[in-house]
Amino acid sequence: MENQRHQRKREMTPEERRIRKQKLFYHRSSKIYIKMAGIFLVFLTVAFAFNLFSKDKEYSESENRMLAQKPEFSVANLTSGKYMKDMEDYVTDQFFIRDKWINLKVLEDLALGKRESNGVYIGKKDHLMEIPTAPNQKALDNNLDAISNFSASHPDINTVMSLVPNAAYIYDQFLPKNAPVRDQEKDIKYVMNAVSTSLNFVDLTKTMSSHKEEEIYYKTDHHWTTLGARYAFDALSTALGIEGSTQEYNIYPVTHSFQGTLASKSGYDKALDTIEIYVPQGVNTECVVNFIDEGKKTVSVYDSAALKNKDKYEVFFGGNHARVDISTPMEEKKNLLLFKDSYANCFIPFLIPYYRNIIVIDPRYFYDDIESLISDNEITDILFLYNVNTFLGDNSLRDVLVSE
Repeated sequence: MENQRHQRKREMTPEERRIRKQKLFYHRSSKIYIKMAGIFLVFLTVAFAFNLFSKDKEYSESENRMLAQKPEFSVANLTSGKYMKDMEDYVTDQFFIRDKWINLKVLEDLALGKRESNGVYIGKKDHLMEIPTAPNQKALDNNLDAISNFSASHPDINTVMSLVPNAAYIYDQFLPKNAPVRDQEKDIKYVMNAVSTSLNFVDLTKTMSSHKEEEIYYKTDHHWTTLGARYAFDALSTALGIEGSTQEYNIYPVTHSFQGTLASKSGYDKALDTIEIYVPQGVNTECVVNFIDEGKKTVSVYDSAALKNKDKYEVFFGGNHARVDISTPMEEKKNLLLFKDSYANCFIPFLIPYYRNIIVIDPRYFYDDIESLISDNEITDILFLYNVNTFLGDNSLRDVLVSE
């Protein structure tokens, strides 16, 4: 029998052999496709069953955001298209093992040479860097006018301002090859030229650049580290009128498993960060922290409960608040008003030994009268401290500074 098959094979013409090979190829391919379709069908069935019987998630810890919930059906929503749009968002957010699919997509993009994901550069040595964006020019100019007028109206108050360049601008050694980055030093100069006649502007570009080989920014988060904040404090202390500031600190790592906002935003989760707390030596760090809107008081600027959560950077003050008042036993009547974004949260502890009172305002959430606050609390110093990316897009500061 075997000999007969070989005999028939030898008797085939080249064209017959080609047709036979083609038939065998299609036959084997069809079996593979059938198996793949079967596997895919089983997966869809499992995913459908999982989505059908599992409870919807309200919050994604990995993405640090609320997830879409099942929309309510109505004829009006259906005809307007809103229902289908909301349903699409719901299915996308609640899909079976969604986080794993996001990670898989990022790995696929990396294999194809793509080093950007959702506004985040995936840099060398697992460094994630928020891509700096162009300013909201109208809002920026409005803010700068408001800052200048506000500072000029308080000539007896020592007013200081500084902007922190972001990691993508300072950490050029970790950027993907040929990755474009906005010139944040130019942006800082623009701001400085607009406000420097009415306040003392401190440019931190050289300070941060001189320490670019150190861990002054997190790998997985858009904030600077406490080490970066320490260098900024050293650079700002003279302008703030702080003399004899300590140069020695006890350093305490409070977690080695921090994965920040950029890991969540990009879907790239290959690195972990360490958060450190710096306690100055030889000065009094006692304080009472009053969270005004929340009606809560503590004796520490640190919230250890946050270390159990996804966003461990909230160990500093438990996150952002509209207003926080910090009182210390310092005898000298130095009272600071700080306008800030979340970058300042790990910077504030460096200030505590040198002021009797520190009033911290986050303009995104503050709606009270700022002039009354200044007079009632005998403010002697004012500091504006933001990272560049946040400040260029801010649309809330002017409303706080301008009295209508």
